[in-house]
Amino acid sequence: MLKIIKNFSRRILQSIFKKRDNIKLGFYGPPNAGKCVTPETEVVLQNGQILPIKEIFDEIKNKKNIDCNDCNEIYIDASDSNIIIPSFDINTLKIVPRKISYVYSQKYKGDILNIKTASGRKIRVTPNHPLVRVSDSGVEYVRSGNLRVGECVGIAKKIALSTALEVPQITASSFNVQNGQIQAISQFHKPKSINVPEYLNEDLISFVAYVLTESYHGKNKIVFSNTDPTILAHFDFVVDKLFKLDTIHRINKGVPQIEVYSKTLIDWLSDTLKLNPSTAGFKEIPAQLMGMPDNLTSIFLKRLFDCEGYVPKTARIRGAEIEFTSKSKKFVEQVQLLLNRFGIVGRFKDKIIKGESYYRLLIGGSDNHRLFKEKAGFDINYKSNNLDILCSAGSKRNRFFLPIVNLLEKIQKNSNLTQEQFFLDKHLARMRKDNRISYNRISMIAENTSDEIINKLANSDTLWDKIVEIKSEEYDDCVYDLTVEDTHTFLVSNGLIAHNTSLANRICKDWTGQEIGKVSGIPHETRSVQIKEKVEIKYKGKSLVFKMVDTPGIATKIDYEDFIRHGLKKKEAKKRAKEATQGIIESIKWLDDMDAVIVVIDASENPYSQVNITIIGNLVARKIPILVVANKIDLKKANIKKVESAFPEYDVVGISAKDGINMDEFYESLFRLAKKV
Repeated sequence: MLKIIKNFSRRILQSIFKKRDNIKLGFYGPPNAGKCVTPETEVVLQNGQILPIKEIFDEIKNKKNIDCNDCNEIYIDASDSNIIIPSFDINTLKIVPRKISYVYSQKYKGDILNIKTASGRKIRVTPNHPLVRVSDSGVEYVRSGNLRVGECVGIAKKIALSTALEVPQITASSFNVQNGQIQAISQFHKPKSINVPEYLNEDLISFVAYVLTESYHGKNKIVFSNTDPTILAHFDFVVDKLFKLDTIHRINKGVPQIEVYSKTLIDWLSDTLKLNPSTAGFKEIPAQLMGMPDNLTSIFLKRLFDCEGYVPKTARIRGAEIEFTSKSKKFVEQVQLLLNRFGIVGRFKDKIIKGESYYRLLIGGSDNHRLFKEKAGFDINYKSNNLDILCSAGSKRNRFFLPIVNLLEKIQKNSNLTQEQFFLDKHLARMRKDNRISYNRISMIAENTSDEIINKLANSDTLWDKIVEIKSEEYDDCVYDLTVEDTHTFLVSNGLIAHNTSLANRICKDWTGQEIGKVSGIPHETRSVQIKEKVEIKYKGKSLVFKMVDTPGIATKIDYEDFIRHGLKKKEAKKRAKEATQGIIESIKWLDDMDAVIVVIDASENPYSQVNITIIGNLVARKIPILVVANKIDLKKANIKKVESAFPEYDVVGISAKDGINMDEFYESLFRLAKKV
């Protein structure tokens, strides 16, 4: 009976009524206050850009000339925008490039959760927005409102962005070109011509690193300050080699400086690399430098850390860490993304210095230190020596771990290995107490077993970060989401992995089976009808504007014992069952206004156990057109034929809302249904 209730709690009836230009959709299932993030949430793109999710939405909306000022909810087809993002695949635990297929916005009034992890990563989400969690249950998507402090969520470990090495062409109207040199066009004077490189190379990325770290970058000049003679000499060298420009050397308050005065250079950096003049708090790495090959990324990181990096003098300091500091939060997050190319992951921590905010990236753990030395390192002698000392120290406990001891013990019991052979240690008391397995140990365990889960975790592109704080705030504004092909996840700029909303989920309010089943284990979370005005779908040049009626799910039977099995006490369970029954009655009453209905059936279960005969009888009596959707066709035990046999008088379309399979046919069927009204 529990399965029947759970299955039918996901069943959705969508209706289209009144034949006019305003289409209304009514659905029966769990409520959805919006699986979204707040507008400032920055999303990582495969081309190296990091953009606020609202900016991505607005760009697509404006390109399509869509006016959505009066819409409470809107979905826009983004498949022709060709926006590629790195996305986490929960099946392989790898981060892969995927295309954004839809963008979504909703006016939302309710709670927003501020979630913070042990590594300083933060995200603001609606309670219904899923994150990726690892636990003794495995890796799964979990509704943010169901997450608890102490649980571990996914963050990126390994990311490889990709960008071109060729420097973009200059804007012809902004420069004169003569004899292989360029000259900025100026109304008041004649700037000096300079040479410019055609490709990203070691010299150019070194120059950019120096400009970003310890330079004043103004409208007409760059002033580089540093006390290390080697770095000063190298800056002078690359300026001459790249641009054939003279430099001015001076001492300012005891600090050596090198000035490069050139409007042409400043304009060229802005025009081609989008490296604009900025103050320290607004520095950011040009997107084109975020996806360079390993060799250039290594050099770029070395230059950045030579200038802004710090290494303690002794490894004896508890939790000794390599540190990168800047007044620009985005700059620090970009440095972490560059380190992700090599699987190096640090933690973020704010710091106030003389009343001003600074952002720090702290790289701890012996494995990280040795990897940093191998992939980046330092050219500055004393920093390099300190790093050697740090790397020579014994292994130190990593901040990241896997809370899966019980899961591993279950796997071990089903294997032919003893506890000591499996865990490579006969003493598990501390592991059990902390529920903590290190990444080194999981890698060693993977070498001794062919278990699929263990090997995926050992070779995953993710780490798992403990939640340390969840705070709720009242919110009344727009929230946003993306639909990503196949994998349905996107990366926030600080590396947190957020599950997106599939378009089917957004429209039909959580009709996926397994995914949402993990999110909410309690049936009938919706207990009264809710209405959303002016929801709009844009699809292949067609448009539907509708009022969505969110009603409770309708089961064949409500049994309070099902709620008890979900952890509710008897009194609360009986109350919930009564509310669910009242909700069903209210839902049936709404059929009086229906002109067309979409009935969604779980194709992997018996269709007859999912459908309330009262509902079908009411639909038939009212001569309401019906489209039957057989969901979960991605599952092996899915049987569309059974669904077709159960509904011989109606059109049946098979889909997988979770994986986005056959959604084109569904939408074509939806628009055909609208014409029947």
